[in-house]
Amino acid sequence: MTKKNMWIFSSGLLLVASLCLFYWFYLAKPVTFPDDQQLIYEMNDVFPQVAVEVIQDKIHADEHHVVVPFISEKQQYGLSYWMWKKHKWQVLHIDLGGEPRVWKVNPQDPSSYHFVWNISPAEKLSAIQLYMLRERGLRFSEEEETYEPRVQIEWKILLQDQPYGLMPLPDEGVKILKAYTNVSAARKLDLLFSFPEPEVYFSWIAKDVSGNEAFPTSIMNSNSYSVNYNPVDYMLIYSEDQLEMPDRN
Repeated sequence: MTKKNMWIFSSGLLLVASLCLFYWFYLAKPVTFPDDQQLIYEMNDVFPQVAVEVIQDKIHADEHHVVVPFISEKQQYGLSYWMWKKHKWQVLHIDLGGEPRVWKVNPQDPSSYHFVWNISPAEKLSAIQLYMLRERGLRFSEEEETYEPRVQIEWKILLQDQPYGLMPLPDEGVKILKAYTNVSAARKLDLLFSFPEPEVYFSWIAKDVSGNEAFPTSIMNSNSYSVNYNPVDYMLIYSEDQLEMPDRN
């Protein structure tokens, strides 16, 4: 074999090996999700303060993303978020509080957003109300001014049915987020002539068994762990006084 042929052969082998490695790291389908004992070991290893004792469930957002509700040795109800990446299951975020969060599986795609929660039974809550909000806006251009109304959408979760869970952002919320994203991109050239775009954000209200507002104490001073990439967003805890109610004077 001539040197030229040897070089071509070696280059071919290197290309095949590179393609195999790329497929193995980035394109291969996920292996079976770890069992309870392995999950407990990995979480306690990277974040010893969590002291996980019981895995409650393993809930798939999609083939590559799983949320794991758990109970700690101190009876704290928490959540951990996992992603299949570089041919292994990796923990992205661990939260000991358990209050509602928004998991932006793909931050660029609102249809991938999920509400996630794990509320301690000791709180004696009957429901949580989740909100997507956007304040009123006033936009000026060279020729006109445009008023944009407030957005306030509510979704209710009954905790006696689902003390923990994962819920995709409903279609109406996805459509609104996508619409505002498209409009905001189109308005970038107008930034010098308008006020900043109001942000869309998420909040929640807790209700006790009598239907009154409640503040869960288990979320106070809760610890969390995150890798550098953390697509899990906090939600503001709200009061109904901060909402616009049709029957309020």
